[in-house]
Amino acid sequence: MEIFNAMRTQQPPSSQGVGHAHQSVQQTHKNSLQMRKEEAQKTEERADAEKLKKQLQEITDKLNKEMNPLKTSIRFGFDDSIEELYISVIDSSNNQEIRKIPSEEAMRLAAKMREIVGMIFDKKG
Repeated sequence: MEIFNAMRTQQPPSSQGVGHAHQSVQQTHKNSLQMRKEEAQKTEERADAEKLKKQLQEITDKLNKEMNPLKTSIRFGFDDSIEELYISVIDSSNNQEIRKIPSEEAMRLAAKMREIVGMIFDKKG
């Protein structure tokens, strides 16, 4: 009798395998959905960044156009490597750059730091 009771409480081996396979399929589906969601988010972030860069470039162009009639020696620009605006002070007599804010050195340093931080926190690395 004990053998029959033990057999009644156990599940058939085939149904256990199906349960594990079903869980595995569910987990794979969840992982796939998560990966698609992350990819969509990255694509959206890249599109937003490109849109912002374009807007900043348009703003710098407008600022420079507004400054032209005033015969000023200030020009605005946007540097893609650091994704920042900069200001150039120009000698209007010979059109040479007197000063750049931030300086070229500071801009190169910022670009290098951005690169290093990217390598340190790179998810793939």
